[in-house]
Amino acid sequence: MILPGTTVRREVGTFYADFTLWTPGRTGSRSLSGLVDTGASYTMIPASILDELGIERVETLTFRLAGGSTRQFDIGWADMVLEGRPVRPAHVVFGTDSSRVLPGAMALEAFALAADAKNRRLIPAKLTL
Repeated sequence: MILPGTTVRREVGTFYADFTLWTPGRTGSRSLSGLVDTGASYTMIPASILDELGIERVETLTFRLAGGSTRQFDIGWADMVLEGRPVRPAHVVFGTDSSRVLPGAMALEAFALAADAKNRRLIPAKLTL
């Protein structure tokens, strides 16, 4: 069984996925391409993009970075479309302007998708209760 937000086939590989973030009220949007990283829980977007879209900062959390250090980032909620699936809310991290766009594991879970690293694509996952 392939669970949402996981990587299948255990091969290490990176790939990009296209998605769209919407403004509150869905009056505007921004199409993005992000590096799929199932090791990241949250979706990271440069703060300038989220601010431009009018995404509200709702909380500040401390995150452990890949190198082991910690850093605080603001988070918020954005409406997202991924792989042509219906709009769903997703946690987003207000990254630095040099931050990569990273759709994280929680976004993949929300869309019932898993990362197929070998074939560099997102695939449907099985949902469990």
